[in-house]
Amino acid sequence: MDSNNSIVVKGLGKRVADAGGSLSILEGIDFTVAAGSAVAITGSSGSGKSTLLGLLAGLDVPSVGSVHLAGQDLFALDEDGRARLRANHVGFVFQSFQLLPNLTALENVMLPL
Repeated sequence: MDSNNSIVVKGLGKRVADAGGSLSILEGIDFTVAAGSAVAITGSSGSGKSTLLGLLAGLDVPSVGSVHLAGQDLFALDEDGRARLRANHVGFVFQSFQLLPNLTALENVMLPL
């Protein structure tokens, strides 16, 4: 992985079980985010934005593919390792219902996941 990249996503996909077998939430996602960049993920309701953020943060595990954060394969780490990596290298602001109303915007983004 290039040291100028903070996030490298390759072939990322997420499938979940449903009554008919399985449902593909995300499929074949590939992108790179350069170190120091800010990225907004937008899309219609149900398009997989929250699922993607959960995978990028290591809060959920993909069905296929990889996420490298700060040069480390996120899913080669255990839960504690992923938490340390998040705390030291990345910040996420999820949809507004995830924010705490009694905190400022800065305080909300400073909270660890």
